[in-house]
Amino acid sequence: MAIRRLPNLAWSRLSALRIVGVGLAGLHLVLIVQVTGSLDQLVFSGLFWVAIAAHGQQHWPDRLPRSRPSLLLGLTLVGGLIVKSWPLGDAETAFVRLFPLFAWAGWFTLVQGWRWLPWRQSWALVLALSVPPRAMPLLLETILDAQIRTATAAIAAFVLHYVGFDVVQQNSLIQLPGGTVDVEFACTGAALLGLLLQVSVLLTVATGGQHLGHTLGRLAGWSIAIAALLSAIRVAIMAAVVSNAAAFQFWHGASGGQIFTLIALAGLGYLGLGQQGQAEVDEPSLSN
Repeated sequence: MAIRRLPNLAWSRLSALRIVGVGLAGLHLVLIVQVTGSLDQLVFSGLFWVAIAAHGQQHWPDRLPRSRPSLLLGLTLVGGLIVKSWPLGDAETAFVRLFPLFAWAGWFTLVQGWRWLPWRQSWALVLALSVPPRAMPLLLETILDAQIRTATAAIAAFVLHYVGFDVVQQNSLIQLPGGTVDVEFACTGAALLGLLLQVSVLLTVATGGQHLGHTLGRLAGWSIAIAALLSAIRVAIMAAVVSNAAAFQFWHGASGGQIFTLIALAGLGYLGLGQQGQAEVDEPSLSN
């Protein structure tokens, strides 16, 4: 009788861990609403959690680890996160950003122990989700501040010249008859690049395939090109309407930036999902 009950007990524990995993993901989304109030971050994180859950389902174990240190570590991390998250409104923004990493580490050690190899893609998703928004802009600003600002101004000036504007560009300055625009680092698209690189990881895991490194490298290259081009076009528009204060503020503000963010995400999504689907359609015809 005891031998027959062991599988049922293991099954109930695994089912309980599923509920714990869903609860941790839900807690993270609630923290986003309570602490940041960002709808964009809520949707973005929700997509990542769906991808993490889908990938985790493919590698769901048949038995739990027997390592007591891993179980103790997992319980400590999960319990500490729950205690730290209460009350919800008192959590810090940095804690909300890093919550997925510690939540996943705690839950993972409870389910898998130290057997991490089949879950590499899930770890990649969690790490991409947990990257602070300022990480990429801060890194690029520290290393290539002047170069990126000058390159953005040069591309924007070329666009303006191409469409017929009388423009002069010197370093990060763009001079037009209606005024002069100095390209600040915040307008170079570094933050957009960081977002696109995160989405590249999501698209790479979502499309699957045997050449994940090649797919991620290709999407990362497209991310750099998209961020550079769209940021330059946005700067060109701001320079073109610099004499109109209302129009300039619109394109310089969050509303104008949101438009270019949506265009960038749509373009990268097409490159990641659209071309992958086309490749799957063409593959049988090539084999014939």
